[in-house]
Amino acid sequence: TWKIRTVQATLTCSNKTYNGAGQTACSCSGGTLGGTSSATDAGTYTASCTPDRNHTAPDNKSWKMNAKPVAVTWGTTTFTYNGGAQAPSASATTGVTGETMAVTRTTGTNAGSYTSTASCSSVTGGRAKCSNYTLTGNTKAFSIERASMTAPSSPSDKDYTGKEQVSGI
Repeated sequence: TWKIRTVQATLTCSNKTYNGAGQTACSCSGGTLGGTSSATDAGTYTASCTPDRNHTAPDNKSWKMNAKPVAVTWGTTTFTYNGGAQAPSASATTGVTGETMAVTRTTGTNAGSYTSTASCSSVTGGRAKCSNYTLTGNTKAFSIERASMTAPSSPSDKDYTGKEQVSGI
């Protein structure tokens, strides 16, 4: 008598990087793909392979859609104290057609040295998800210099009145 042995089906997956479109990451030889074998958004997924009658099932496999790295572009890094919050401007271009990213950054107010950290505040168009991106170069050192002050060459003359008076300085 002949005995036909079954062999294990093959499930192969490879990690992908977000590009705004659906991508297939897995294939199954000797069966039918199941689970999540393709995706669009960044995240971790699990695929399976249901074997045909000549194969046995392989183990499920996890695969990852990596967030797309996007570089931050920074503006001027030296400021003069003005009493308000200041920091270099920060922007990032997604490189994905139809998706625009808005970037926020941390600021400083008083004279001194700081490090600004940029983060994605929103994405418009397309999938519209910050989680599909990871910012690179997202910190930048900057400084706020002391403001210069000019004093008048001489104070205004005042006569004694016995009451509080304001100087002309």
